[in-house]
Amino acid sequence: MEQKPNLHDEIRESPMRTTSFFNSIQYAFKGIGYALKTERNCKLYLGFLIFFFVVNLIVGVSLPGHIAYFICAFGAIAAEMINTAIEHICNYLTKDLDETIRRAKDLGAAAVLMWGFAYFPLEGVLIWLALSN
Repeated sequence: MEQKPNLHDEIRESPMRTTSFFNSIQYAFKGIGYALKTERNCKLYLGFLIFFFVVNLIVGVSLPGHIAYFICAFGAIAAEMINTAIEHICNYLTKDLDETIRRAKDLGAAAVLMWGFAYFPLEGVLIWLALSN
């Protein structure tokens, strides 16, 4: 009886497997570049990040406020990139209308929205606190 290959062995031997930490970083920067080149929402979130960072500097947001801001801003961008990865994988797997694929894409989009629910109110509170001092 023929033994089925172990998935972990296939991954370990895959040419796509990262060979070093520095290769991982290089691939990550390629992913960031791809997202910023091709994904409108990533560009939009990066624009928000830069715009509101400048606003925060002008109004005098505190250091803890800046830290909270960057956590939310980069969280939203990371969620958008994960959502993009989910969409690419789903589109690769099938072009057909499929309920499971639709749910996966909807959940990815919901993750981005949840970060937005944190990001924008936080920014409003930071500006309000800075201006009220």
